[in-house]
Amino acid sequence: MSGFTRAGWWRSRWVVGLALVLVLVGVVTAMNDLYQKRVQSYRHQAERELSAIVRLQADSVSDWRESRMTDAWSLTDDAFLSAAVGEWLARPAEALGTRLDERLRILQERARYTAVYLLDVDGRVRRATPGAAAGDLPKTEQRALKAALAGAVVVAAEPRRDALFAFPFYSVVAPLFDGLHPVGAIWLVMDVRSSLYPLLQTWPTPSGSAESSIVIERERVPWLLSPLRARGDGVPHDPDKARYPYTQPTDPVMQATEGVRGIFYAQDYRGHAVMSMATAVPESDWLVVGKVDVAEVLQDTQRRELLALSVPVIASLLLLGGAFAAWWWRAWSRERTLKDQLERNMRWLEGVQKSAAMGYFADDLGTGEVHPSRMACDIMGLPFQATLSRADWLVGMTEADRADLLGQQAQAIEARTPLNTQYRTRRVDDQRVRWVEAWIGLEWEAEHGEGPVKRLVGIVQDITERKQVEEELQTYRAMLEDKVMRDPLTQLANRRALNEAVRTEWTRAMRSGAALSVLMVDVDHFKAYNDHHGHVAGDHCLQQVAQAIASAVGRTGELVARYGGEEFSVLLPHTDAELAETVGQRVVDAVRARGLPHGFSEVADIVTVSVGVACVYPVFATDAVTPSPLDATVGHASAQGEGWQGSVGVEALFKQADAALYLAKQAGRDRVVVSRGP
Repeated sequence: MSGFTRAGWWRSRWVVGLALVLVLVGVVTAMNDLYQKRVQSYRHQAERELSAIVRLQADSVSDWRESRMTDAWSLTDDAFLSAAVGEWLARPAEALGTRLDERLRILQERARYTAVYLLDVDGRVRRATPGAAAGDLPKTEQRALKAALAGAVVVAAEPRRDALFAFPFYSVVAPLFDGLHPVGAIWLVMDVRSSLYPLLQTWPTPSGSAESSIVIERERVPWLLSPLRARGDGVPHDPDKARYPYTQPTDPVMQATEGVRGIFYAQDYRGHAVMSMATAVPESDWLVVGKVDVAEVLQDTQRRELLALSVPVIASLLLLGGAFAAWWWRAWSRERTLKDQLERNMRWLEGVQKSAAMGYFADDLGTGEVHPSRMACDIMGLPFQATLSRADWLVGMTEADRADLLGQQAQAIEARTPLNTQYRTRRVDDQRVRWVEAWIGLEWEAEHGEGPVKRLVGIVQDITERKQVEEELQTYRAMLEDKVMRDPLTQLANRRALNEAVRTEWTRAMRSGAALSVLMVDVDHFKAYNDHHGHVAGDHCLQQVAQAIASAVGRTGELVARYGGEEFSVLLPHTDAELAETVGQRVVDAVRARGLPHGFSEVADIVTVSVGVACVYPVFATDAVTPSPLDATVGHASAQGEGWQGSVGVEALFKQADAALYLAKQAGRDRVVVSRGP
């Protein structure tokens, strides 16, 4: 080789090497951008999941608080109980005291309270449920008792510890009045370890760092009302000494106390970067703060994406290396050496594909042939062939899925943009249905993206396990939502579900001009039934009545809900007063048909119900004038239908139904009475 020829060869080698480096830098940059976008996408998905979980926990805590307060208010509103307590305190009699003990025991067992106490106005414990701790009323509850008697309201004490009990507890004081004269109070005590804390420990996926806690602000200082599961400093949780010990402003609890809500990122007491969610518990000054380590959320995603995106980089390196090797060995070596090198490179590429569970393919649009890698054939359950027809490549897909995929490819070719899609396929070898994700790029006939598209080149990955996890999470969400919207005793819809259904049907009735009716159903003399037969029989009676009402109501859109205690409500869309009265009579007849014995009813020797019926025709308001009292039976919305302003009408509707129910009781019970207007 002459000096000139040798110098030219060295220059060519440097030019090829520089081109290789530039191409490698471009490929790495593009893959890094794609990696960052995909990691960000997974981060957003994790944020949505954390938000949904913490909001469901906050709703569960709110329902728990509401149940405690509802129990207490029912005691305060019970005039018979107040009269009995006043009589016993004035003239203690063993028979009356025994009945009071039975009432306290039933309340404790039905609502699963740890202890229930009867207090006099001075705070002395006069009666208590069996097994209740003995001792003086704690100072916190003494202050609550004074406030309850002074304001005639139910007063709750936040979760804490006291020497009287060996566990953290939450308590509510329900004042009792005989007329306007205070006679005492009922003190309800519940162990929060078995009732409140478990609401925060439910997590849909295994996690070593995820935790939620209840926080309350006192003088701009956060206090913990529930333990931190992942706290590693060895400090035991004591609700009475639960002032949050960490003051760094980056801590999620501190940020939530300062007013931060929703999803945010912080650094917790362990110094770990965390993804946090803070939301208020409805109808309270409590906050639920949940968090999970960012490293845990993104660890598997980052590893998987780095491994997945490394395949195109390695493939590019191998292809460029193969091209450089071909140029090199074409000039300086024998053909056999080049062949061995390429075979070694292909074995390396196949090993990388297997480790990442990914394969590549090329679809020639001109010939209709597909050139898959061995791993791509394994994913599809196909025997490996270097060349397949497009029909053989897509043989595992249903006709509809195949048409959808080909349609997406046609749109990508027309828009001249890459395609990322997911589809189902049935493996040819074992007939298992698998989910596949494909990243498909375009290759043009001419350079610089000009001319028609020549072929599709892409990567396929089996994502069946990821899809299964997503479906399990969706099932878990649906399960939690159903639990929140259903009454646990009767399995009917609860008050929350009824409120949402009324809101929806009211708006729909305003738009269609249809009638909307409500039945209020009350079990006749149920208190006497419960007092004589016991709460277990009472619960069974309510379940039987609920089944009877549900069997009498069957049209699409009609909803049967437990309104509270022994009272039920039936929502009847597109139903006028005459038809609603007919449905109400079916309810009365269905309950009587059950033939439930009731030896203490003044109406019949079986369980009966009384029904009140109310009907309205919600309409759109044509102006912004404030509705008159006569408009209380209709809903008002803007002429454009923006917003939902039917709260006045809904309240009037239920008041009319209650009034009709009252008339049914006055008329002798076991009957239906229709409201004739406000």
